[in-house]
This record gives sequence, structure tokens and C-alpha cells, in this order.
Amino acid sequence: MERRLFNPIIERMPRAELDALRWRRLRATLERTYASSAFYRARMQRAGVTPDDIRTPEDFRRRVPTVDKLDVLADQRERPPFGSVVAVPDALVEYCFLTSGTSGKGQEVHAYTAADVAESLTSWAASLHWAGVMPGDTAYHMVPIGVTAGPVTLLSAFQQYGLRTFAVGNMEGEARLEMMQRFPPHFFSTGPVYLRRLTTICREQGIDPRRAFPALKAIKLGSFGFDVPWAQEMEEFWGAKLIDTYASTQCGGGIASTCEHGTYLPDGQRGMMHFPEHKVYAEVLNPETGEPAREDEEGEVILTAFGREAMPILRFRTDDKVIFKSHRQCACGRPFDGIEAGTVSRYDTMLKIRGMNLWPEAIDAIVLAHPEVDEYNGRLGVAENGREVARVLIEFKVGAPSDAAHRARVLGELRSKIKENTGVGMEISEARPGEIERFAYKEKRWKDQRRQQL
Repeated sequence: MERRLFNPIIERMPRAELDALRWRRLRATLERTYASSAFYRARMQRAGVTPDDIRTPEDFRRRVPTVDKLDVLADQRERPPFGSVVAVPDALVEYCFLTSGTSGKGQEVHAYTAADVAESLTSWAASLHWAGVMPGDTAYHMVPIGVTAGPVTLLSAFQQYGLRTFAVGNMEGEARLEMMQRFPPHFFSTGPVYLRRLTTICREQGIDPRRAFPALKAIKLGSFGFDVPWAQEMEEFWGAKLIDTYASTQCGGGIASTCEHGTYLPDGQRGMMHFPEHKVYAEVLNPETGEPAREDEEGEVILTAFGREAMPILRFRTDDKVIFKSHRQCACGRPFDGIEAGTVSRYDTMLKIRGMNLWPEAIDAIVLAHPEVDEYNGRLGVAENGREVARVLIEFKVGAPSDAAHRARVLGELRSKIKENTGVGMEISEARPGEIERFAYKEKRWKDQRRQQL
């Protein structure tokens, strides 16, 4: 029996009808959130606005205040563990997720009811359907399961959609490929860096994916950007279409995906990820002016979720830097606007390393606190074997002990402390003379070289 978790009628709805539906759901969300969430009610009252004052989408954008991560964290510190944002009795909270992140700004906790989780599955289901994946297909879930919403809800979506699912997130690459040869996949989910790692292992072991996995239809990506030539190379090697997805714990996991046209078009231009706009109100705004981005313009994603029960999300600033795409720019005919595939980045300084969010301030607090360290630089790259690597180059202060054994002990201590405090293993070495980059104005100690090295 097919388990339909998406709505094909809405996918073919005229844009004007979709806009009317979105406005009705936005109004209902605003009224419900104002009535049930003390956090949002207080913020709107401080802004001098009530739901009755919001009569148009422009009113909503100009008058309803935005919320960011620091606002939610401050509320949760003051009223632990969930803060005053929760809009249901505690007895209805059945799931709890943390935003991925090991320090810096901190991790929000997000409460979900059973209905919240069920609602989150439908966006992932649409992504699977658009990729050509069908109930009964074999799928591999390669992202480790943890405390974040995306991997958990994606795994649940696989199961509810009716896929024969292998959760291999904690297996080594060689073991994953061995399993895939035994039970050939139609689909698997991973990130760009790990896909490169699997490609390297295949080449080392003489595995031709086109021969070994002839039924493979699509590979789901996520995490960070990639270039079109790399995507073309991966599709040629694996014999499968790449799809890109955009996710948010605040909105329940996956909230945008490429359609059947994929991550790039025949002319080499990038494709687009469509928002399920009947489920989420996604604004892409210029962070300086607050005005909506036009087609192919850069902006920040601001999210409002229509279906969240336990913990409403109303105009949440993601700090995600994207390029806006109109539904008119995709040949699929769906009425959903979206964002450009493969180019999502951050306005803030967050780094995503092996699926973990980490802020440079966390490394600053460890390395620069050492009395013998003067400065450091960080580098993110991809090794020849396809593994994602993080390197920290240390410059000792003038006058620090020059004994090689002593400096090796310091580097070892820093390596252990970074791993212990952040959960991310890094290579720590002493910089050569002149290798450390200095800063005249704003420091930017970290360079991400992964995309160029894919």
C-alpha cells in the first residue's frame, strides 16, 4: 500500500490560490501563537502589535518582530528547559531535539508533539517523490543519528514512506559499501564531503557504482555548498541524480529540496530547492534593509512554520545566506518559490565539520587561552583519501620554551582539549615561520577549502 505523505493537488495549485492559502495559514498561525505562547506574545506586545493589526503580508514583514537563536537561548536559560515559547501542556511533549552545535552561541532545545514529528515527515516525503524514489525501494540513511531533528525525522520519513531502510550512519565507509553490494540501493542520503569519501573508497577497491548499484536513482545531499562541475562528476561516476536539501531543526527538519530537475540544469546553471510553501512561510530578505530579495538576489532566510504545535516558530532568523529563486525560474511547473541549490552558506561564523556545527569562538577559547600561544589559523579541507579534515596551525609566543618535546606536549594537550570540548577531532601542528595570517581589522582565522578540494 502506498503511503502518500505529500499533496499532489497543492503541487499543481495556481500561484494566486497558493498565496491565498498561505495567507490564511499565516493568519491562523499568528493568532494561535499569540494566544498560546507567552514568549511570542510578550515580544509582539513590546513591539506594540497584535494579530488584529496584521492585515497584509507586508504588515507581517514590517511589524511582527523577528526572533533569533540568542533570543531563544536567553528565554530557555531564564525558564529552563524549554522557555516560555512552548504552547502546549508539558504532558503533550513527546520528543526533544537540540540544534546541532557544540559551543559558540549554544544549542537550543526544541520540543515536539507527536503531531509535530508527523508533520515534519511530509516535506521529506515530497523530496523523495521528486527524486523518483518509490515505496518499496531500498534506501540507505548514512547520517549518524543524534539529538538533532533532521537525521531522526529523515529516518522516520524513510520508514513512513515505505522504504526498505538501512540505517548505516555509524558504520565505516568500507562496511557501508559492502552492505550496499549485498542489498543494492535505489537511494541514499549523505553529505558532499562524505560522498567524495565513498567515491574514493570505490576507486580504491575497484567498485564501479554503475555496475554494482544499477538500480540507484538518486543521492540526497545536504550540509554545505558544492560546485556544479563536482556535481556533474559525481552523477557521472555514480550513475544517479544528485538532489540537494535544506533543513532546519526549528522548522522540523527538511524544508526545501530540488525537484526532478536536480541540482543543475542542462546548460550548467544551478537548479533550485523549492520550499513547501503550504507548510512553511519562508521569507528571503536583505539583512540590511529587510526588503524581499528579488530573483537571483542574495538574502537571509526567515522562517515561520504553519504546523508546529509544541514550540511555534514565528519569523525565526536563520543567519543562512541564500540566493532567492522564483517558482517561475523552474520548468517543473510547481508554484513553490525557493533558493538556489548548492550555495547555502552562513552570515555568521559557524563552521559545519563532519555534520557538526561549531563556532570558531569555541576554538579561540581553548587555543588563545594557553599562556604560550600567540595566534592560530584554522583550515578545513578534504584529504587525498576523501576524508574531511580540520587543521589548526599554532604560533607560539616569543620567549615560549623552544624545546621540541615541550611544544609537542602543548600541541597534544590542545588537541585533546578541543576534542573533549567540541567533539571534533583536529590535527594540531606548529606553524612554519610566516605561515600564520595576521589581521588588520576583523580577524578571520578559519578558511574553508573543502569545496575546491572535492
